[in-house]
Amino acid sequence: MAKGKFEAGKGGARASGRSDPYAVKNKPEQNSEARRKLWPILAAVAGVAVLVIGILIFTKVRPAAAPETIPSTTVALQGMPRGELEKKFGELDSLLRRDLVLTLNPEADEDGRSEEPIVLELTQAQVGAGLDLAKLAADLDAGVGQERGDSYLLDPRDYLVLNESGLKTVLEEAVKEYATEYEASDASLETPTEEDLADLEEDAERPDKVLVIHTGVTGREFTAQQLLDAVKTACQEALVAEDPEAALAPSLSYALRLPEPLDPEELYERYCKEPTEPSLDPKTGEITEGADGYGVALEELTAALEEAEPGAELRLLMAVRKPQMDADTLRESLFKDVLAEAHTNHTNIYNRTNNLKLACKEIDGTILLPGEVFSFNKVVGERTEAKGYKEAIAYVHGGESKPEVGGGVCQVASSIYYAVLQADLKTIEREPHMYLVDYVPSGMDTTIYWGYLDYKFENSSPYPIKIEASVSGGQVHIRLLGTEWKDYTVELSYEVLDTEPWKEVEQEVPNDGTYYQGEVITTPYTGYKIATYRTTRDRETGKKLETTQIAISRYSKRDKVVAKLTGDPVKPTTPTPQPTQPTQRPTQPTQPTPQPTKPTPTVPSSESTEPSSESTEPSSEPSPEPSSEPAPSSEPAPSSETPEPPPSESGGEGGGE
Repeated sequence: MAKGKFEAGKGGARASGRSDPYAVKNKPEQNSEARRKLWPILAAVAGVAVLVIGILIFTKVRPAAAPETIPSTTVALQGMPRGELEKKFGELDSLLRRDLVLTLNPEADEDGRSEEPIVLELTQAQVGAGLDLAKLAADLDAGVGQERGDSYLLDPRDYLVLNESGLKTVLEEAVKEYATEYEASDASLETPTEEDLADLEEDAERPDKVLVIHTGVTGREFTAQQLLDAVKTACQEALVAEDPEAALAPSLSYALRLPEPLDPEELYERYCKEPTEPSLDPKTGEITEGADGYGVALEELTAALEEAEPGAELRLLMAVRKPQMDADTLRESLFKDVLAEAHTNHTNIYNRTNNLKLACKEIDGTILLPGEVFSFNKVVGERTEAKGYKEAIAYVHGGESKPEVGGGVCQVASSIYYAVLQADLKTIEREPHMYLVDYVPSGMDTTIYWGYLDYKFENSSPYPIKIEASVSGGQVHIRLLGTEWKDYTVELSYEVLDTEPWKEVEQEVPNDGTYYQGEVITTPYTGYKIATYRTTRDRETGKKLETTQIAISRYSKRDKVVAKLTGDPVKPTTPTPQPTQPTQRPTQPTQPTPQPTKPTPTVPSSESTEPSSESTEPSSEPSPEPSSEPAPSSEPAPSSETPEPPPSESGGEGGGE
């Protein structure tokens, strides 16, 4: 019966058909009929044959003559005398009877990750490797492998013996410990069991979720039979290797698959839920109830993953997380404080007052949640005749006075800006007027122009803010309602850094009765450069905390243009009334404004229109001379015969409404 690959020899040499360096090749055929036919010839050359055979036997039993090609640790291909053969097999037997170290080398997984090799130490008793010398002696007695006379050719691998049953038991235990089936890491939320809740304190709120984490199992694919085959192969190779020591260090490569490591921060973001605070709908003013959240501390989650063994199951209770505020508390806290207010005088001109009222109507009741930005143009929208806006004086490109639909609404924007400065909210976008205005303190105005200039501020407080806006009693009223969060108060001041006086210039006009000699064609404005400051004081003690420059505003100068008549008077075709000498137009009393002071500026805030590189010492220039508008006693539509007075607000470089 044919022997298996690692089956020990049971007598006789290996079959000559095996491709093996120790196979007995070209063995003489044992055919008696052939011998009878060849006998006369063999007898004739008997003497020669004996001589040749003697030479061959002498050659085969001699020690190897070329150790570089026939290593001393292997059985020579040539036949050996019995005694030398038994000695060589005895040496090989001693070589095998030793402890072995079996190394399992992991192959990298798909991502190129790997791990340290697994080392199995096998004692000689567990391996039980050696040569069956008793069987060798029996085979030699029976003439197995004998070639001629005292010359034998036997393969030591046919006499290898192992403690296969004991070795396989040891290797099966190693497989149980190290060979594992791959399992991916995963996590999920489940309903906690009574066991999960057993350690909770009696008065503690019972969570309704538990985070279940499976850490995953590394896949190592090898069997006990593969390990046994590796040991067998090592012993067999040692019997014929040039370096038996190296051969007796068996190893096996196995497939490795590592589970994806779990990222605690990613798990935290995916499975932990922050509580939902009660919220205010800025459009309807209604409050939505909050909701509980749940979660586990990131530090606890990280530590649990670091300590977990492969294949472990972690069950982490997701503690209940309550909102910081309930809906009732929010209702009570909303809009209970006046954060700031501004009441600015307006001229009593029908069209302009109409425009102020329409703009305030759009703004009134606007609610800004924390972090939201108010945009004047977005809230008020385009000022059009279809919406009821009328023409009123505004300044357009080049500083020209010109009636425009929606003129005057800059005063509403400036009033809001003035209140925002008092509330110490964050300004996002602001541009001063082209000329100084008189309805807010100097340097505390802003201009707007549809499609070109906007005014924006952010609700930088931690609570919602409501804007109240109205027009009554000759004033624009702005109030910012919210929840006071500051532990300080705000004082505003300004300083005139530079002035540019206007000049009187003459403009030649035809002497046709349109103008009289010296009549004012264009009213003048002085140019100014003004710094605005914010001073904060401790709300309880009144102690000054700091003074900060918050803006630099530049206002252009405009020369006074008077008429210079040229040419002969044009004879009128019909009598015309003699023009009367104009009288000084009255001005609307202005509200008290912060006077120029000598603050100690600190770092300018981000809303400055430009950094101040000049001295902050107060200028000797008196308080700026803002423009003003007449204040008629009633609000009828202006007569076409009454000249339009100069407006109380002016545009920036692109004008202003």
